[in-house]
Amino acid sequence: MIRWMGAWSVLVATLLVAVVGCQESPSATKSRPAETVRAVAVVPAEVRKQLLDGAVGVLRRLDDFDEAAAYEQVFDRLNQWSHAGVPDVGWEADPLIEKLPEALRSGLPPEALAGSIFDAVEDPTFLRDQRWLADLAASIRKETVDDLEIARKLFDWTVRSLALVSDPPMQPTPDNPGDRWLRQGEILLSGRASAAQRSWIFLELVRHAGLKGVMLATRAGADDSGQVALVPWIPAVLFNGEAWLFDPAYGMPIPGPGGEGIATARQAFEDPTVLQAMDVEGRRYPVRAEDVGRLGVLIAASPASLSRRMLLVEKSLVGANAMSLSVDPTGLAEAAADALPRGEDALVAGLWTFPWECERMRGERKSQLQAELARELAPLSVQLPEPAGDGPPRLFRPLFTARVRELRGELDGRGGAKFAYLAARPSEAKIRGFLATMPPQQADILRQLVGQMKEDATYFLGVVTLGEGEYEAAIDFLDRMTLEESPDGRWADAARINAAMAYAASDQPEKARSLLEADESPQRFGSRLMASRLPEAAAENTPSP
Repeated sequence: MIRWMGAWSVLVATLLVAVVGCQESPSATKSRPAETVRAVAVVPAEVRKQLLDGAVGVLRRLDDFDEAAAYEQVFDRLNQWSHAGVPDVGWEADPLIEKLPEALRSGLPPEALAGSIFDAVEDPTFLRDQRWLADLAASIRKETVDDLEIARKLFDWTVRSLALVSDPPMQPTPDNPGDRWLRQGEILLSGRASAAQRSWIFLELVRHAGLKGVMLATRAGADDSGQVALVPWIPAVLFNGEAWLFDPAYGMPIPGPGGEGIATARQAFEDPTVLQAMDVEGRRYPVRAEDVGRLGVLIAASPASLSRRMLLVEKSLVGANAMSLSVDPTGLAEAAADALPRGEDALVAGLWTFPWECERMRGERKSQLQAELARELAPLSVQLPEPAGDGPPRLFRPLFTARVRELRGELDGRGGAKFAYLAARPSEAKIRGFLATMPPQQADILRQLVGQMKEDATYFLGVVTLGEGEYEAAIDFLDRMTLEESPDGRWADAARINAAMAYAASDQPEKARSLLEADESPQRFGSRLMASRLPEAAAENTPSP
């Protein structure tokens, strides 16, 4: 029988050496050369398929594996697969790569994109993140068939589930370099994102849902070389020959003319009142109709998504394991050109530098990143005995398990996210019991960590129940158990906004308005707009602006 004290002994031993295993595989700090895996002369297609499906299957069930061993296994299977006679595909480096700043391109030699050698650290992590995003997109869209409605559901999940923070900025500067340069999987696990990170996750979900999305950008003159400088603005989803506008910083799609529906770029260009309606007291919306006629297009693509090896993997995955791993920047830019209004200036397109800056800043600011990851993700490393079931109890990480299950869309039952979230909220009596046997210093550290884990689990339960339309439960978790118990906690701002959505959806507009008007978070301007529209939303029994 595993005892509670045994769980804490494991935790004490591991907390000082790893956070969650999200930022690097503990089994390797640098790539193992693929040459160590011998090429197989002739391998049947079924064997090759089993190797690749096995690698993806491990990544899909990380909550059932030791992560170090899992990444090692994924790397080995990938290399065995790549040396087993994989058919080639027509790959060429996208020409937009050459338009990236030299500082971003210099760390990526051409052979890194054109080669078929997998990296022991980076590639399993990239595939893990894409698996999570693909499963998440599938669980959100479910049976929805209308592309615009799918995009709206993906956006709603993004702003509901990723609390808005100000770090990292859309574009790092020497005065504001940013510290939270998390990769996509780390963003999903943490549940917190800046406007740029929300945009990144949303566009990734759009791609995995089979839709097309781009980052729109305003112009800011030209640099010393004469190249037009683009300032990232907001994501747009391309559908029916139009570019539909979504603002992650405001937490809402841009409303169409008269406040109806979702605005397109053409509507925002032809009708100045569309963007003027985004003004709030104390802040003029930074983009106007005249700017929309001169928009540029930025394509969200990380280095791995432009590589030959990931295109090979994508083309070989079928059925339930299929997922989008590659991006066609030039093709997306051409599609966006047809959907955007044009003034006298020619369309300027390029790669969005944010995913590339993420990789660069992770290398340059490694110590700051490790500190941020420790703050964000340490509670996910807490191990507890799994609540008694049919078999013998086993240690598991309840908060990590809950996050991964939620990303897979598995919410209910013993194997669902809500069960694990509840397990991440042990009673005070149990906490006092096992901390009483520990040295005071260790007990203090662990009490703080467990307290943070409980706060996280409570808030995430509120977000999940809100997404399911269980508004009374959401209000209980978000307002009473998060806001009232921790009014200055790290989830207070996001809980306030989400609780307001739950109150509005349950015909309590005054409570919703009060919470939104009290919002001082980075999303406060969007909250004020939502508050001003609450009478309409309440009449329609919907919280959406």
